[in-house]
Amino acid sequence: MTRSAPHDDKHDHTPHGVPDSSGNSPRNSPEKTPETPPETPPETSPKKRRRWRRWLIEIAVFVGVLLAVRAYMAPAIPTDFADAPLPAITFPTLTNGTTGPGTTTLGSNPRPTALVFWATWCGVCHVELPWLNDLAKTHRIITVAMQSGDAEAVRAYLNKNQFNQLRVINDPNGQIAKQFGVSVTPTLFFIAPDGRIAMAETGITSPWGIRLRLWWLGL
Repeated sequence: MTRSAPHDDKHDHTPHGVPDSSGNSPRNSPEKTPETPPETPPETSPKKRRRWRRWLIEIAVFVGVLLAVRAYMAPAIPTDFADAPLPAITFPTLTNGTTGPGTTTLGSNPRPTALVFWATWCGVCHVELPWLNDLAKTHRIITVAMQSGDAEAVRAYLNKNQFNQLRVINDPNGQIAKQFGVSVTPTLFFIAPDGRIAMAETGITSPWGIRLRLWWLGL
C-alpha cells in the first residue's frame, strides 16, 4: 500500500501579501514608488502685478512732472534770436581751450555749439562743469562766467578745478546774460550751424543729453 509523502514543515507558511518578520514586502507584492507631482510654473500673484503696475504709474508720473518742470523753467529764446540767426559777435576769452586767452565768435559755425552760462557760486554748476570740460575735447562748448568776479578770480577758479579745456567768456556785470535773457544758472543754449538758437534749457543736463542735442543739430 502506497503511503503519502510526509508534510514538509519547512514549507513557507507566510501568507501572500503580508510582510514577513523582517518588515519587507513579500516577493509577490508589487513595490509602489512614490510619485512626484508634475511641476507647474509659478504664477504671478495678482498682488505682485498690482504692485508693479503701481510702481510703473508712479515712475511715469514722476518723469512727466520732471519734464514739465524743466519745460516751465527753460528760458525763452530771446526775441532778437528766435527767428533769425545770431549775429557774429566776438568776445574776449579768459581761456580758449588749451591755448590761453584769446577771442571767440558766436554766430554761424560749421559745428553746432553749446553756449553755457554758469557761475562760481552756483552749486549745480560744480557738478556740470567737469562734464562740460570733458565734452569740450570733442565738441564746441562756449561758456560764460556770469557775475563771478574779475578775470583773475575766474581764472583762479578754473585753474583750481583744472578746467583747462573750457572756452570761457567772463561776464562780471551780467551784461551778456541780460542780452540773452538769462537770470538762472546753469542755462544752456544749443546753437545750430546756421547760427539759430534751436533749444534752451535751465538746470543740470547730463553729458549724454548734451551730446545728443549737438549730434541732432549737426545732422
